[in-house]
Order: sequence, then structure tokens, then C-alpha cells
Amino acid sequence: MARTTVLFSAPKSRLVACVAGALLAATLITAGAATYLPFNDIDRIGVPILLFPVTWTLLFLFSAMARSIWRVWLGLGLLCLIHAGLIYQHLMG
Repeated sequence: MARTTVLFSAPKSRLVACVAGALLAATLITAGAATYLPFNDIDRIGVPILLFPVTWTLLFLFSAMARSIWRVWLGLGLLCLIHAGLIYQHLMG
């Protein structure tokens, strides 16, 4: 019997990571980038908004092409936590 190999592991989880996870992470990165970019006020808002499609595309491709689905969720989760922390720190202090 020939053993078949699966192209991607966990296709349903990978699809959720590609669509919802990448979108959530890109949104938080866009909002959090305004706290650490070294521009004036207008550029701090405008540059992340203009880079949002690039950020989402890169996260989507990372989610689709990574070998391990655990690395995908770990990477997206860390990005979300870091940028949510930056947003919280900026709003509270």
C-alpha cells in the first residue's frame, strides 16, 4: 500500500488561521504600529493604514505556507498579544 502525503496539515484550522487569524493580527498590528512609528501624528496614522494590505497579505501567506499549524497559531497569537499590549499601554499611560 502506498502512503499518501497530505499537502497541508489541518486544512480547516489553516483556513481559519488564513482568513480570521491573519485579519485580526493585521488589524491589531495596524492599530499598534501608531504607538511605535517615529513619525509625526498624521504619518503615524496614515502609514499603517497604507501598509495594512501588505501586512494582511504577508500574514495570509505565512498562515497558508507554514509547515506547522502550531507555529502559525503561535506566531499570530504572539503578534496579537504584543500589539494589544502596546495599544493598552498607549491608552492607559
